[in-house]
Amino acid sequence: MEKKKFIKDLREGEEVDDFFLVVGKELREFRTKPGSFLQLRLTDGTGSVSARCWEGAKEVFALVNVGDVVHIKGVVESFQDELQIIFEPYDISRCDELSPRDLLPKAEKDVDALLSEIRATALSFRNEHLRRLVLSFLDDEAFVEKFKAAPAAKTYHHPYIGGLVEHTHAVMKICELLAELYGELDKDLLLTGAILHDIGKVRGYEFENTIDVSVEGGLIGHVFLSLEMLDEKFEELSKQGFEVPEELRLKLRHLITSHHCHRKWGSPIEPRFAEASALCYADLLDARVNEFLLAQRAALRERERREGEGVWSDFSKSLRTFLYLGAKDEGGGEE
Repeated sequence: MEKKKFIKDLREGEEVDDFFLVVGKELREFRTKPGSFLQLRLTDGTGSVSARCWEGAKEVFALVNVGDVVHIKGVVESFQDELQIIFEPYDISRCDELSPRDLLPKAEKDVDALLSEIRATALSFRNEHLRRLVLSFLDDEAFVEKFKAAPAAKTYHHPYIGGLVEHTHAVMKICELLAELYGELDKDLLLTGAILHDIGKVRGYEFENTIDVSVEGGLIGHVFLSLEMLDEKFEELSKQGFEVPEELRLKLRHLITSHHCHRKWGSPIEPRFAEASALCYADLLDARVNEFLLAQRAALRERERREGEGVWSDFSKSLRTFLYLGAKDEGGGEE
C-alpha cells in the first residue's frame, strides 16, 4: 500500500485518491445557512492541508479521530489562496493497514548514522565519568528507541520524527568547533552537555499518532524532565558502584537547566560558566537556522504552487519577518 500523491505536490483542480493522517478535526457552523460542516487537518509527512465535507458532517466527525489514517477521495480547490480537499461523506474511510508514524514528517538525514557519530564522540572522551555517563544513555535500548523517534519541537525547529537526534548531533558539532576555537573550554564537559541537554524531550513529546506536547511535557517541561532523567542516571550508576563526582554533577545539572540562555526563554537559571554559555548559543543557533530553512522551503513550495515570481515570502509569524527567496532563473529554478 503506497501513497501516490503527496500534499507538497497538490495542485488546484486535481483529483485526490490517497491516504492521509488526521491531525485535527472540528465542526464549523455555516455562515449563510443553518447546520455545520466538517473540517479536517491532514498531513502525510510533506506538509499539511485542510479537508472539508459539506454534508453529513456530524456522522463523519464521529467516524474519524485525530491520529487516524484515512483514505480520502476528493477534489483539490483553492480558498483564500490556500488549498483544501473537498470530499463527500461516503468518500472517506479509516485505514488500519498503515501506521500513523508512517505519515508523520521525518528527518531527511540518516538518523542511525547521526546517532553513530554521537556515540563515537562519547567513546572519544578522555574523562571516564563523562564517557560512562553518556554511554549509559546510549546503551539503554528503551531510551535510544525513543531518542531516535522523538521530535525536537512541535512546530518551530526540527518538528519531525528523528528531529531530536538531528538537533542533538548539530549542537554537538557546533560545540566541537567552539571547543577547537576556544581551547580553554572543557571539551568533554561541553560535548556531554550537547548530547544530553534535550534528553527530556523523549518524554516531553508525543510522537506515535501525532507530534504534540505530552501531558508531562506541558506541565513540567523538557528542561526539568531532562534534569530528572540525569539525576536518575546518576543514582543508577551509583548503585553500580560508579560515582560521578559532586562537582561534575553540579556542572552537568547546570548545563541542562541553563541551556535556554534566559529565564524568558525557559531556563530557570542563566549560564554561570563558559561551557554553559557556549552550549546555550550552540543550541539557539541550530534551532534558529533550522527554523529559517524549514520556513524557506515551505515558502518556495508555495511560490511554485502559485506560479509566482516574487522574491519575498508572506510574513512569517514565528520568525516575525518576511523571507527573501531570491529570483527565479529562466529555467524555473532559483538563482
